[in-house]
Amino acid sequence: MTGKTPVAFFAYNRPEHTERALLALSKSRRLQDCDFYFFSDAAKTESARAKVAETREILSRWAQTLNATVVEREANIGLARSISGGVSELCSRYGRAVVVEDDLVVSPDFLHFMIASLDRYENEPGVVQVGGFTISPPKGPVEDAFLLPVTTTWGWATWQRAWKDFNLDVPDLDAARQDREWMSLFNFDGSSAYTSMLEDRIAGRNDSWGILWWYTTSRKRGLVVYPSNSLVWNGGFDGTGVHCGSDDFLKQGDATLYIGSALPEHVSFPAQTVVNERHFAQLKDFFRGRQRPVAQSGSPGSGVIASLKIFARRANQKLRNAFS
Repeated sequence: MTGKTPVAFFAYNRPEHTERALLALSKSRRLQDCDFYFFSDAAKTESARAKVAETREILSRWAQTLNATVVEREANIGLARSISGGVSELCSRYGRAVVVEDDLVVSPDFLHFMIASLDRYENEPGVVQVGGFTISPPKGPVEDAFLLPVTTTWGWATWQRAWKDFNLDVPDLDAARQDREWMSLFNFDGSSAYTSMLEDRIAGRNDSWGILWWYTTSRKRGLVVYPSNSLVWNGGFDGTGVHCGSDDFLKQGDATLYIGSALPEHVSFPAQTVVNERHFAQLKDFFRGRQRPVAQSGSPGSGVIASLKIFARRANQKLRNAFS
């Protein structure tokens, strides 16, 4: 792959989160290999105008530092259309895109992992996404990355070849409902209730683009490459977000404690492009709340484990936020 990799940063009306997220992003390795685009949706209500304006001032200032292009929407188009439109635009132009939202704090290795993974799997049609957030780090020896048949919305990347199939509608839903193998995959063998979230999306009760992406990729049995140690912390569960509650997973804490150790210059990937079944089983057990998650390198131990255990017990309800 030649040329630079575009990084799409999406913000709305949270200036403090935006400042924190861009500060972390500015400390990433391989900034010189990226073109930055800041997408700012317009205020949905009169009460949101002041915060949107303040957020846009921050974006404008950081645009000078990161030499970014700022895209300010004149009307509110909502989360799903904002992200799908921005990602489609960049994928069409560059063939790939990295995506970060304003509530995410990324590791200095985040962009390094994104670009290395995009390069490694560029010509592997079965791999549809690169994820930055690893919920349940693999047990035992593992390379710097592993593959799961599960998408993410918390810091990610994809290619035009995969994203072109994304659809704000839900094609072939009747056939999908009759596919028991797919239903099992889509709901993690019954440990999650994503079909109900999809039904809510169809009925207009949520504006999640993530559940549509999960539908698209799961129907194709697509794979996602993840880092063995998480490279993203989500700081949006503090009651300020439109799509996140105030009592959710990782509500508070020091962001640096949730981010994995440094990656080598040459990221090690699995020898085969297949699902790591052992880690997938571990993840499903985690969703069912059967096990204590493995503490990541540099984690605060019992504090994060306690938070993760709460997350596991609430998985069917709270993980819906991850697809918002």
